[in-house]
Amino acid sequence: MRILIDILHPKHVHFFRPLIRRWTGKGHAVKVATRDKDITHELLDIFQIPYLCLSRQKKGIGMSLELLAHWRNLIAVLKDFKPDVVMSIGGIMTSIPCKVRGIPNMALTDTETAELGNRISFPFADCVLTPEWFTKDFGKRHFRYRSFHEWSYLHPEEFLPDPYMVRSEGINPEEPYAVIRFVRWDALHDRGEEGFRREDATRLLQGLAGKMKIVLSSESTPPPEFVPYAAKVRVDRMHHVMAFSRLVVGESPSMCAEASLMGVPSVLASSWAGKCGNMKVLSGHFGLMQVYEKGLDACDAALDVANDPPSRESIENHRAMLIRDLEYIPDVLERHIRTLTGGSHV
Repeated sequence: MRILIDILHPKHVHFFRPLIRRWTGKGHAVKVATRDKDITHELLDIFQIPYLCLSRQKKGIGMSLELLAHWRNLIAVLKDFKPDVVMSIGGIMTSIPCKVRGIPNMALTDTETAELGNRISFPFADCVLTPEWFTKDFGKRHFRYRSFHEWSYLHPEEFLPDPYMVRSEGINPEEPYAVIRFVRWDALHDRGEEGFRREDATRLLQGLAGKMKIVLSSESTPPPEFVPYAAKVRVDRMHHVMAFSRLVVGESPSMCAEASLMGVPSVLASSWAGKCGNMKVLSGHFGLMQVYEKGLDACDAALDVANDPPSRESIENHRAMLIRDLEYIPDVLERHIRTLTGGSHV
């Protein structure tokens, strides 16, 4: 089988990495197309995954030009590679070119608030896959599965926390520390939204620093007063660092979801993420995450967790309930690939 994967974001590298290894190991031809954004190519290089860059991230009006360029370049790749199926997260870069070429395409998403991209891509997608608790319905081509994108690469078959990786970053996994994550807020679905204001972030860092070591990860250059907390963790080791932390706090829904799946308490500050099914089920049903629209409330909650952390037994019990019935992502995708391709073996 010939499979084309379009990767637009660093997180997509993590999601597809186990699948690429699995499918190439079975002898399938897998081609990876990319959008050059942030550390996407750095991760692909570290994991030794060959790729073909079709566009580079642009902002403002340049985003429309980038989209057109990506579509044009992808159509040429489809003509040359002749894939049996194409898949991507979001589908905005792939669904229309695939429809033009008559190639089955699969779009995955877990982000209800990515409304513009969803409106552009999903009407042209042959299959839209979302977690079971996704709060929107895209019609007869919309299929749900009981899992999370993050479970693709955090499943025990794919990931075992390694204390050596943590020590390699100058962090003692046996001493208490918190991972803090600030994002840039420049994605389309981030416009007009916010997490921690600067004064809230300052209060958070200063308050937690009195309790434990801080490992600060920030997409943008941190202000001078935050620099003492900043840590340059190698990108492929961050999940190991998170796994041994006592607390994850930040503005990244993905990182807080990752923490929940690894059994680490997390506090998320985001004015939009609480609308998403993933966050609702992780916070409301399993109690592994706290989600707040306002940064000040998230700051207070994080300091409360640091002062009175939940017991290890309680966290493990909640995590066990969460992961007990989660579907294995390769099985989900392969089931739908067979349907899209008329039963072709994958």
